Amino acid sequence: MKQHFFMLLAAVLLSSTSAFAQSENNESVKGDVNGDGRVDIVDVTTVIDIYLNTDPDAPQTTTYYWYVGQTNPSTMTSISPIVNDNTSPGWRLTGNSLTTTYNYDTSANPITGTSKTEWYFALPENSGLGVFDAQNTNYATGSPISTVTIGGIKYNIWNTGATRSFNAYYIKNK
Repeated sequence: MKQHFFMLLAAVLLSSTSAFAQSENNESVKGDVNGDGRVDIVDVTTVIDIYLNTDPDAPQTTTYYWYVGQTNPSTMTSISPIVNDNTSPGWRLTGNSLTTTYNYDTSANPITGTSKTEWYFALPENSGLGVFDAQNTNYATGSPISTVTIGGIKYNIWNTGATRSFNAYYIKNK
């Protein structure tokens, strides 16, 4: 009942007036929700529609990635490029969970860089994931050299020595 009253009140108040939502220098003004250049009843109904169709109890899904490449990910602002193979540098999807072992055998086809330089890899913080070689030695030990937050997820960054390629066998829980 209260909801109908407030909708009716908003409609009455806004139906008689309409304001342009842009100033003279083309800057937007608060209230133009749908971006049509006017603040009017359509903006009010858009807000109400968003409110009524948003489930606050819906679970939020988080998507995790890990990175390997010759570019330090601390300089990155987005998860890009995303690669789907074992031979290209870039970000790789780990999914919505961090409890899986990712077979990542690059022994036959290592990731090859453009020059002999340092390699970096980034793993989600507190994920328990490590990068392991054939002898089950974890490369992700000690303190990371830096961190970066992308998409609301904090990633720890490690580096390796200067080489032309990167080899790993597993990305798995430590």
